[in-house]
Amino acid sequence: MILRTAIRLTAVCACLLMLTTGGALAQGTSVSLGVENHDSSVPLEITSEELDLDQTNGNATFVGDVIARQAGITMTCDRMLVEYEPNPETGKNEIQVIRMFGGVTFASAEEAAESHQAVYTLANEIMVMTGNVLVTQGSTALSSDRLTYNLDTGEGLMEGNVKTILQQGSN
Repeated sequence: MILRTAIRLTAVCACLLMLTTGGALAQGTSVSLGVENHDSSVPLEITSEELDLDQTNGNATFVGDVIARQAGITMTCDRMLVEYEPNPETGKNEIQVIRMFGGVTFASAEEAAESHQAVYTLANEIMVMTGNVLVTQGSTALSSDRLTYNLDTGEGLMEGNVKTILQQGSN
């Protein structure tokens, strides 16, 4: 509830700034998806129609109705490329980057984001969503060309053609 109020206040301030400056400064806005302190060490469960393993390059490609779940987060897409590299300390292969293509969704218990593509880098807990990004938070919707979101801090930045739709009279 407090998070939604803070987001709405931020969005209202951004809208007021747009109105008072003729939209010239409205190139980016902060956003939160209700995810912070994400633990990427928790097992990642992925289901799909197909799986292609390339052990030479350390890649796994999931195709068709891909659903990935980890620590209260659900990610879906048409195709997901998971890139592995050996951990220098343990020598074991670990996921480094997850690339998602086509119909990407990222959902927590309260909010959701959609885009055409996304790249999730586990080392820094950063997800970058691009291509017609849409974030919904209750009755509020935000859209942009790009969303950069930090799953550790819960902070995000929407950039490029940012648009906010606020519903009057909602909580």
